[in-house]
Amino acid sequence: MPQRFEPEDALLSHRNNLLQKWRLSADAEHQALCQQIDAKYNEYLASLLPDKISAGDLEDAVVAVGVYLDFAKEVEKQYSRFNWRSDFAASILPEFIYRLLGISLAAKDLPPMFSTRDSIVEVSLSGSVGGGWDVRRKNQDLCLGLRREKIIRRDGEEEFLVPLIAMEVKTNIDINKLNGLDFSAERLKRTFPTSKYFLITETIDFSLEQNYASGSIDEIYTLRKQVRSQARREKKPLEADVFVQLQADVVEIVKKASSTMGHVYDRLDVGKLISVR
Repeated sequence: MPQRFEPEDALLSHRNNLLQKWRLSADAEHQALCQQIDAKYNEYLASLLPDKISAGDLEDAVVAVGVYLDFAKEVEKQYSRFNWRSDFAASILPEFIYRLLGISLAAKDLPPMFSTRDSIVEVSLSGSVGGGWDVRRKNQDLCLGLRREKIIRRDGEEEFLVPLIAMEVKTNIDINKLNGLDFSAERLKRTFPTSKYFLITETIDFSLEQNYASGSIDEIYTLRKQVRSQARREKKPLEADVFVQLQADVVEIVKKASSTMGHVYDRLDVGKLISVR
């Protein structure tokens, strides 16, 4: 029987952002606004039907999150306490993707582990006299893994999620951000060479004539299928089929990572000893 996905409160980035706004409410007007937003948020959540999501039918869910995202961006324009620096609207899609993937994988009995804040990006031997290991962490929009490991440091053990897929979710990506994220992907793969690095963005703002396949980013998902200049004139809705492709890609990667390839003798007949696809 498929498992039921139970989201972790600590990983609900948008919900926690809204709760923080509630806690900082200083007047009745601000509290009323938070209540209105909360009602819209719960209305959007009601559209996330696990049976439809696990079957790859994402049309209604994507429409609902798009409506809520547009509403949140209007709130940011009108109310300074909800401005873009507070990551209010920017936290919606990362949380939506977390819910989407959690539901999809649990339904296939492939329950992953997730992290966001302080996700591991690199492990290296310390150059200090005391020796040990240096562990570098970075806040990521979403990191998915299948197991946790421990490493011994000078000050004791440290546990971390071994990254299988790291994801950054952005509103728009220009060439400078793209180059910076490519470096982040390269650094991640120094320690975890089999990991994947996905960039998920509403729009892009760089030339499509260049070949980005030669970098360390494994895929760039453009949710509105638009460049930024087009979106400024007339913004297209979020495209459900892009989310479907992301969902399918993640499920396939997790499936392969979850299955064993058997003894080398069992693979000899195929003629490929390292990787059987």
